[in-house]
Amino acid sequence: SLRLGVSRTPVREALRQLESDGLIEYVPRKVVVVRGITQEMAAEIFAIREALEVAAIPFIVQRITPEEIEELYKLIEESEGLMEGSSVTEFLSVAKRFNDTLIQASRMPHIIKLVETYQGYQHAFRRVTLSKTLRKPSALQEHKAILKAVEARDAELAEKLMRQHLKAAREEYLTASR
Repeated sequence: SLRLGVSRTPVREALRQLESDGLIEYVPRKVVVVRGITQEMAAEIFAIREALEVAAIPFIVQRITPEEIEELYKLIEESEGLMEGSSVTEFLSVAKRFNDTLIQASRMPHIIKLVETYQGYQHAFRRVTLSKTLRKPSALQEHKAILKAVEARDAELAEKLMRQHLKAAREEYLTASR
């Protein structure tokens, strides 16, 4: 807390949260061990993400506005412009804005809150998967296909495409993190 210039309370709260997430472990004599994300934990988080985001699709299809669709297409265009020569951080930022805009269109506050709970993990996973040259173009094509299905109000197709997109991301992450 001294090094960060904050009181001990927020540091303790952060450590408790990390412990409850299974990312750190206290051992005797007040030592903290960082555990990291295991393959099993990553697979579970991807399963949770899939369940939440696929469950949101019918609501997104019903409730998305023309303005949100337009914003999503702009984000896809921005992503296309970042395919060559941009930093992974820039591409990740646009990908996150796309995912956030899409899930917000569901107008389902509890689903949105649960998805936000896993944002830290998702960012770490995206950093690994989207830093791969081959994953960026396929992720972008998957986003385009999902958006077209949502725009066409085809919930069944959008759900199928979302599952495929998340499965591809999961497989890429699990392969890259071995």
